Amino acid sequence: MTMTAALIGLALLTMVLLATLIFHTYATQGFGYGFSSNRAQKTEVSAFGKRIANTYTNQVETSAFLVPILVVAALLNIQTDGAQFAAMLILIGRVAFAVLYYTGLPFARVPAFGIANVSALYIVYEIISSGAL
Repeated sequence: MTMTAALIGLALLTMVLLATLIFHTYATQGFGYGFSSNRAQKTEVSAFGKRIANTYTNQVETSAFLVPILVVAALLNIQTDGAQFAAMLILIGRVAFAVLYYTGLPFARVPAFGIANVSALYIVYEIISSGAL
């Protein structure tokens, strides 16, 4: 998988997670909730609703370091088989993380998070070893 394809995949995943958060909020709080400026200070959110929100927040926070790594690799035209496999593992790891986070099983998402992050470190290694920096 190219770095550009991985970036597009991460963008799509982020959009799906945001849409899930929005749709869940409308389904549980009512359609008018999104258009109201007079929201109650404390709204009841289910455990599943909190997991949906946390999954999206984690995706945004993780993108803060994954996206720059993939952009630099794309700009430097890093196309080794290992780097492309790592880019695919980043996307697979992030998708698996999101699905496992929704389940609510404690620590089930940790391996997926680790796969994505170790793969990102490998791409950093490829960037450094390319000598382009």
